[in-house]
Amino acid sequence: MARNPGVILARLKPADMRVLKVIERGSSRYMYVPLDYIERHSRLPPPRVLESIDRLNSEKLIVRRIGSTLGYKLTYTGLDVIALNNLVARGVVESIGERIGVGKEGNIYLAWDPAGNPIVVKFHREGRRSFQSIRRKRRYAEGLPRKSWIQLAKLVGEREFKILAALKDRGALVPEPIAYNRNTVVQEYIPGVELYRIRSIEKSTAEEMLSSIVRTLKIAYQEVGIVHGDLSEYNILVTEDYKPYIIDWPQYVYREDPESDTLLERDIEYIAGFFKKRFGIKAEPGEILREVKGE
Repeated sequence: MARNPGVILARLKPADMRVLKVIERGSSRYMYVPLDYIERHSRLPPPRVLESIDRLNSEKLIVRRIGSTLGYKLTYTGLDVIALNNLVARGVVESIGERIGVGKEGNIYLAWDPAGNPIVVKFHREGRRSFQSIRRKRRYAEGLPRKSWIQLAKLVGEREFKILAALKDRGALVPEPIAYNRNTVVQEYIPGVELYRIRSIEKSTAEEMLSSIVRTLKIAYQEVGIVHGDLSEYNILVTEDYKPYIIDWPQYVYREDPESDTLLERDIEYIAGFFKKRFGIKAEPGEILREVKGE
């Protein structure tokens, strides 16, 4: 079960965060960061370093390897806590509540900003699955070193934030990005439910929803130059007034990608099929494809 990074952060001391950041920095050089490296770069007395390491280890923010050299490695939760600490210090996040979503690539929490407004904090977990499999399937990871899950998670966070900003600026129905740090993206909170949860609505409402989804895909393709690549009824949030917001964009591909046409056709066929089966909307995938591409 995922452990709430906000709860963990509240239990840490400033020295703990300093040690944690040193381990993160040392991860670019070492698989397991040596103890003497941590002591040297944290500039803390050795007993204080050991005290912090014990606390970080008990909180499962790091893992220890005992061998010829004693060393420590960051965990995903450790990376989450470092990112969250930055976002709190910047005045972006005030507190984190319960987890409201979990997927193949991340944990999603309801949170609040300093003004008390609800927001969403998404901690990416892209490298949790086979790193080599991701590098084969996703071109944006091709230049990363082997086993570099920290860099990959950070890249995905930055990637999602920037593409959401580009889409939102052009009027697409996507959550507004607020801030990001490392693997963590803060987004607008969209009060709604996933499309798959909606069982029965008026046919005209369903038709308008599908038109809005197509409009966002059209903006993505024609104005931003990308294809979502993994669209389904599980990553479309529908509000009370039936506005469909498309979420989960980090796997997008550029329009020029050799696989973009195949992915776009799959996205459209999947959504058109869902609306036909669930709501009786007879939408022709080929027609939608031509509209999205502007042909």
